Amino acid sequence: MASTSAVADRDLSSQTPCTGYCIDQKLGPSLSAGASIVHNISAAPRWSEFDAPQPGTIVNVATEQDVATTVQFCISNHLTFLAQNGGNGWATTFDIGQNDVVIHLRGLNQISFNKNADQVTLQGGVLVSEIRAATYANNTRVNVGNCDCIGALGAILGGGYGRLVGLHGLGIDSLISVTLVLANGKSMKVTPEDEDLWWALRGAGPNFGIVTSATMKAYPIPRADNTAWTGPLIFTPDKLEVLVQAIDDLDLKPEMSLFLYYATTGPPAYEPAIILDPFYLGSEAAGRAAFASILAIGPAVDMTSVVSYDQWNAGGAPFCIKGGRKPSYSAGFKHMVPATWRNIWDRYVKFLENPGTGNSVVLLEAYSSYKMREVPDETAVFPLRRKVNFIAVALAWYEDPGLDGVATAFGEGVRELWRGTDGLESNLTYVLFLALIHLFGNLHRGGKGLCFAGM
Repeated sequence: MASTSAVADRDLSSQTPCTGYCIDQKLGPSLSAGASIVHNISAAPRWSEFDAPQPGTIVNVATEQDVATTVQFCISNHLTFLAQNGGNGWATTFDIGQNDVVIHLRGLNQISFNKNADQVTLQGGVLVSEIRAATYANNTRVNVGNCDCIGALGAILGGGYGRLVGLHGLGIDSLISVTLVLANGKSMKVTPEDEDLWWALRGAGPNFGIVTSATMKAYPIPRADNTAWTGPLIFTPDKLEVLVQAIDDLDLKPEMSLFLYYATTGPPAYEPAIILDPFYLGSEAAGRAAFASILAIGPAVDMTSVVSYDQWNAGGAPFCIKGGRKPSYSAGFKHMVPATWRNIWDRYVKFLENPGTGNSVVLLEAYSSYKMREVPDETAVFPLRRKVNFIAVALAWYEDPGLDGVATAFGEGVRELWRGTDGLESNLTYVLFLALIHLFGNLHRGGKGLCFAGM
């Protein structure tokens, strides 16, 4: 990968940056007709306003060449830049201010299929909702994320957990090729023949360039058969320890995954609730049999049903609301420990006593690991295949900046509880759940950093 160290070694402190009108005049004429440059942060809203980037300039790209052109311009003018798509990540390290640039990828939203619909090419601005709708319409499907508003490729590059992991492995296991703009502004197509970069992209892809498109495997299936049994099961708090132990004991077969939430009933009461979403690729009868040990505990409410592929993520729509402050703290672990989850429940209920925190959530995801563990660890940088069975995140959600301190204490405290009983030799966290660098987009620091794909 080309280096920009020659630029990094210069003393840039005395140079006046090209910002605002200067960028319009110098970069604008080099972009495609469909691109635009704006100076209003509302043009690229973020999912969380907690330590959010505050760019002075947003470049809305319309072609993959626009990305390369913008990167080259930023490098030559010593401008820090961030690539974003869905804008769903957060970090305490963005440090994007009024002299800096966001490269907004949403205009790169083309999706195409090969003749047999067993391969799909999607651009870097495609959202999960868009690839899901396109594949469903073409009688096929892909393994993408569980939240419709996030960038599809951003989610895949970090590893790519999703409901089809049990059948097809991680999202990175479905990649065929990736086109990205490197830190020197040059574009290249990466395939398995590029061994080192191919290894690095699959699991740490956002750190090595701005991905402008990728081709991946798709899995044809008639639309009528493209369904699953899923939906909320609500349990009373007295069932918590039994439920947690049942989750830990459950052998998730390839058709299975599950999601556990500490959430609330919403307005006006915002009562805390324990919700488990089972997921089974098959009929209701088969799904109920597979999750019999969970159902035997006796949920107070059962809202499960058979759902079509294009609606699998519908239940996550509330998580897609942009704005507000949403610092998130995560961990990976081997086992579910009932006492740990009781302690976290108590802390969650206590945190909800703070006004305006009723949308806060604790989320656990668990997937069948058989298929992804067929892939040797050394074939990709992704580190969690064999060591982590569960991934979880504590998400404090509120509007008042005055709650930042108590929210941080809540999130960090929950994370430490998970780590204290994680059964691992060292901390392992899914990169797309990270709090320090929740990387759905990364930045190039004034000619010496890295640029990478946005989510």
